[in-house]
Formats: sequence, structure tokens, C-alpha cells
Amino acid sequence: METIIKRVLAQPTLQDNVKSTAITKLLAGTAALSIPDASVLLDLGLDLKTTSRNELENQTAHRILLAVSIAHRDLYFARLHSDWIEGVISEIATNQDYVRKIPLLIAVVKRKDETALTEAEKQEVEKDMVTLQRFAEKSCIAAQPPLPYPIQCLFIAMYLNLVATRPLATASYIAFLVDHLAIMPIPSQPQFKQTDLWLSKNAIDLLKQCWENGPDNVFMTLPQLFLNLSDDQQECSLAIGRLLQAVPEKYTSVIDPFIQNLDSGVLWRLKFTVQRLIDWLVTTDMTGIGIWIVAIMESLASRGEFMLLRELADKNIYKIARQLAFKARRDDALLVLRLILFGYHHSPVLFHNVAQGLIPLLVSCRKSHEDIAFATEVCNLAQTLVIHFGDADSVGTKVQKARTFLDLPIVPRADALRTMQEYSWKKSLNLQYTSAGSRRRTAFVQPLGKVGLVNLGNSCFMNSAIRALVDPSKVMTTRLRETFTGLSTSRLSFFTPAPLYKALPDWLNDGHQQDAAEFTKILFSRLEDEGPVSKRTLSSFHGTVINQIKCSACGTVSSTKEEFYDLAIPLPRLDSAGLEAIVDIFPLTEELNDENNNKYFCDHCQSLQNAMRYTMLSSLPMNLIITLNRFEFDKQRSRRIKIDTPILLSESIQIKIQDGHETQKYELYAVVIHTGESANHGHYYTYAKELDSHQDAKTSNQEQATATVVGTHQKAQNPTQSTWLLYNDTNVAISSFEAMQQALASSRKDTPYILFFQKADKITGADISPPSRMTVANL
Repeated sequence: METIIKRVLAQPTLQDNVKSTAITKLLAGTAALSIPDASVLLDLGLDLKTTSRNELENQTAHRILLAVSIAHRDLYFARLHSDWIEGVISEIATNQDYVRKIPLLIAVVKRKDETALTEAEKQEVEKDMVTLQRFAEKSCIAAQPPLPYPIQCLFIAMYLNLVATRPLATASYIAFLVDHLAIMPIPSQPQFKQTDLWLSKNAIDLLKQCWENGPDNVFMTLPQLFLNLSDDQQECSLAIGRLLQAVPEKYTSVIDPFIQNLDSGVLWRLKFTVQRLIDWLVTTDMTGIGIWIVAIMESLASRGEFMLLRELADKNIYKIARQLAFKARRDDALLVLRLILFGYHHSPVLFHNVAQGLIPLLVSCRKSHEDIAFATEVCNLAQTLVIHFGDADSVGTKVQKARTFLDLPIVPRADALRTMQEYSWKKSLNLQYTSAGSRRRTAFVQPLGKVGLVNLGNSCFMNSAIRALVDPSKVMTTRLRETFTGLSTSRLSFFTPAPLYKALPDWLNDGHQQDAAEFTKILFSRLEDEGPVSKRTLSSFHGTVINQIKCSACGTVSSTKEEFYDLAIPLPRLDSAGLEAIVDIFPLTEELNDENNNKYFCDHCQSLQNAMRYTMLSSLPMNLIITLNRFEFDKQRSRRIKIDTPILLSESIQIKIQDGHETQKYELYAVVIHTGESANHGHYYTYAKELDSHQDAKTSNQEQATATVVGTHQKAQNPTQSTWLLYNDTNVAISSFEAMQQALASSRKDTPYILFFQKADKITGADISPPSRMTVANL
């Protein structure tokens, strides 16, 4: 029979289905074979199993083993006894012949397990299983370095077909399966192919069977899964995403305790985890991963990793919002979008980046109950954010039109504010600092009569901005008043600004290094909310920008005005740059198109179109704050990096107004310096020009005005006598403009970040309007 089977397989003119039918008929007569003939047939089956060149030969080998094990069971057990199994394993260890031998062992032992009848046969099968189990644990599970992926697949097949060979060490077994999925060579393409799904199914099925044995096995799976997702040294297979999809949603509760127990030094690696999940959300057909992204980001917020969260938000907000247009992805996208926009509640920047794109989504949702439900969620999101941030660019008006058109519910203001509070990225902070009283014995009076600010743990971002904004004799809100009163009255060399620090949003006072420019924005925003008195104080910093956008398709021009308290200026990467050249960018033009990922929604065309944006300065404040955009996101390294261009400072600059034909001169009076090579670490300190007049807080408005006039006149006659002070937390030192300019001109570590200017031709006298600086009288 074996000779005939060989001839059939070797026939080049017969099709495989014909060969298969012929071999099936031949094997039907296996029971009639003598023991020697059956033994020869078994040899053919074993040989084909190790040397098969195609699927037909492999199927034939299985059929032969099946036929012999049924018709000649005694022969099958006698020939393929336990010593034979151990002999094959020895050959594998000697020749590393995994590819041919492991499938043979699986096929042989599986047939023994299925045909064993007597107690002796069953015990022999048990022994074979233990032998294979130990072999797999030693050769695969404990292998270092790990076996190549194709060989791992052979052991995966063994665990699927022979349950008793699965390792006893569950934790190691789970780690192996997860790592196996992580290195699965599935191409990073937009959609999984059917074969790709099949490749990941085996290992995922094994893990799901582990989970059925108890929730502890799920708890062991997730850390290993996130360990692979956070590895930035190698690509992570899409199969890991498929695995995460298979984990029941109820186990998202495992995320928070897992992240809470992580060492703070490794938390930053979770940004790779979140980024990979977001990338899969927007580029594949995976569903259900939004809830995992939210769980991780919420846990990061509870650990105070707000810089990391802001980096992820800045990088991904636009592409996440675009997924709302795809039904398969919109539920996941909306979960993540809601967390980011509600959590990032201190600034409207992210909302404004995506707001215009939400309107077409609402208008198009009028076909089904499912669409209306989705539109309600999006509309509630937009209404809540408009209530919180205000109606910039008429977004609120457009949202209300869409709401009315679809007959959707109105979000009450109280509900919106409550929602923003609930979703806020919060973290309580136990401030660790030494009180002024406990340090009084070692404190000393500054020889300059100036008081420094105690660093409360990475709070230099706040100290530097406060020093640039005001001088010790000025006050603002209740919390600022306490701080500035302490600065002006303290007999010590320092003051501890704990009340002001505690009054900051939770994500700013968490003990981590923060952004001085962002602190300034938050401070001004809080002051605006406190009423007309504070707004009058801020009026000297208030300017407006005109944005005109011309649609390339229809030519329609829309014009909007934006208010600002600080002017953000892009900073190029150069060997060095002069301040005047850096700020000379207005009027500014920008192309809005697909290439820049910022197409414009034209109301006239009712669609996204290419457009040109023109930005002009409409009105300039008495006190101008300029922030140099020193930090940018590096896509290749997936982190924020510092633009370390050195700046040659100037004592004055010219700013172009409107179309550029008019200019306004400004004089520099303070500079916040960022020192360090990283965007997320470093230190801040401030250079500030000493005021010419030191009036007591009780001096009348007329006396203050007179002193200002005199001081200005003296300064004009003695321009070289202006004194600059260097404020570095509690340390205060005399400096000069020339010393500051020289120190910063070529430095890539200590770099100007925020610059404060005053109009050179400001009006002085008893009827000053607006005020030149923040004054007691305006509070």
C-alpha cells in the first residue's frame, strides 16, 4: 500500500483532489494489512510528517497515522512508545530541528491520547504529556534569548492540541503568550487581513482559556501587555491590540492600581502605550480600545502626570476628532475626545482646534436613531465647552443652530460647569515645604532690600513669572495680595507663596515642573473671572489680533478678532538670532490645507476647503508680553523637545501694526529665562529692570503720577543708569542689561522664554489711562 501511495503522490498529471480521493480509498483497507505491512505504512506516515513539501503530503501523513492508530492500535503504541518520544526530543536538542520534529510529536501524541483504552496506555500518554511539558518549559518558555517567532508558533500549536502539555507556571506561560503576540510579524497596515486575524487567534484563545480559570490570570496578563505597549525600542504588533480587545471591559479597573504602584521614574513610558493605542484607533478597524485609553489617561492624571497628558493631547486631538466622522470609530473617539477636552479645561486652545469640524458632524446626523443619539452626545460636548470657554469664532452660535435644526436638548449652565469639574484632571497635593517661621533663625535680610520667593518644589515657573509681572509694591487678587504684601514687607530674605500656590489649578500645583508661560495664561484667566476691577488691572496687557481667512474655492473672506494677553512668536532653529528679527513676523500668512492637516470649514461652501489665513495686530497693549515658542513636539522621538536657539536681546523693539505700515516702539523691562536642555525639566529665573520710583502704598494717585513723571525724565537723561536685578527663587542679585545680554547671547542652555515690554511713548501724569503697570489703585 505504501508503494502505491508514493506513486499517487508523485504523479505530476493528477490534481490534488484526485490524489486525495485515491489515497482515502487505499487507506480504507488498512485494517486488512498484516502487522509488517502496517508497520511499513506507519513509517511512511512518520516520514511524510517530517518531510512533507506541500499540504497534500501533510494531510496524507495525518490520515496514515489516523488509519494505523485505529486499525492497529497495539502496533501504534508499541512503535511510538515513550522512549521513542524522548528520543525525538533528544534529536531536537541536538540538531535544533524544531520545524520538522515538533509537528510530528504533536500528531503522534494526540493520536495516542485519542485512542488510549487500557490503563497502561493512558498512563503512558500521561507520561508523554509530562515529557513534552518539561521539554516546552525548558526549550521555549524559559529560553533566553526567546526563540524565533516561527518556532514559538510550533509550541503554541502544541499547547492548543495537547492541553496537558501547558506549563504549570501560569505567570511565565501568560508572559510568553503576550510576548509572542507582541513580536507577531503583522504589518502595520490600515486593516487586518483575514490571515492576520488567524495568526493572532491561537495565542489569544490560549490566554482567554487562562482567564476562564480565574480573574487573577487577567491581572497577570494586563501588566505584561502594557509592558510591551510601552516599549519604545521595538515595534509592537497589532496583535497586542487584538488581545486588548479580547479583555472584558470590567477589567479596566485593574489599570489604576497597576499605575499607582509604578515607580514615578517609569511613568513617562506610558505615553508610548497611550500613543500606540491612539494610533491604532485612528488607523485600524479595532473597536473597544477607547475605554482603555481613557482608563490609562485618568490614572496618569491621578498620578499628576499632566505634562505627559498635555503632550498627548496636543499631538492627537485633531486626528481623534476626525474619527467622529467614521461610524466604526466614533464611539471610541468620542470617549477619548471627551476626556481630553473636559480634562484640559483651563485652556480653550484644544477645543478651538477642533470646534469648527464638529458642526458638519451635527448637521449630517439626521438619518437614524443611532445618528441622533451620537449627535446629542457631540452637541452636549460642544455646548458644555462653549459655556466654559465662551463663544469664540461664533462656535456657540453655530452649535445652537445645529441643535435647533436637530431638535436636541439644551445643556443647562450648571450642568456644564459640573461636568467640567467632574472631568477635570485633578490630583490633591500634600505640599512639602518649610514655613517661614521654622526658618527664621537662619534667614537673613537681603542686602539689596529685595525679597526672594521660596521654591515649593518645582515652583520656579510661578516665581519667575510673578517677578516679571509685578514689583513688590503692587497687588492683584486676594491670593496675590498676600504674596506681594509679603514681598514688600518681609524682613527676611525670602517669602513662601504657599497660599498662591495652593490657589492654582490642581494640575499646576502637583509638585512637578510646569510651564511658566502656561502659568501666566492661567493667572490672567483667573483674574478675568474675578470681576471688572481685576479686568481693569489686566487692561494694560490686553491686545487684539485680526484673523482673516479667505476660502480658496469661493473667495469668501471671514474676519474675526481675538483678544490676547500674551503674544506667542514662533522660534526657528538657528545658531543665533536677534530679538528684533524674531518678533518681526506681522502681518502673518498661513496656508490651511490637507498637507498642514488644518483645512478650513467654509460656511459658504458648507465643507472643508483650502484657504489662506492672514493675521494682523489690531491693537497693542501698554504692557506687551511675548512668549517665544521654545518647545515643539518631535514625532520621531514622540516627546516635546526644546528649541535652544540663543537670542541676542535688545533694550527696545518695533512691532508692526495692521498691514505693517505703522510701528510701535516697546522697551524691555523683564525676561523669564528657562535653563536646561529638556522641555519637561529644568529651571526658571527672571531678570527684571528696577523701577525708578519706590513709592509707599499710601502715596496719593497725584504723588504717584508726579513721581512717575520725574522718574521717567531722569531715566531719559541717564539711560545707562538703569539697574537690572536677577531673581532666582530666594536669591536676588544686582545685574545690568549688558551683563544679561552677554550671558544669554550664545547660551543654548539658559535661554529667554517670556519677554515683558512697555510702550516707549506711554502717557504719564495724574490721569494715566490705561495704567502702565498693575497698581493698587486699580484693585
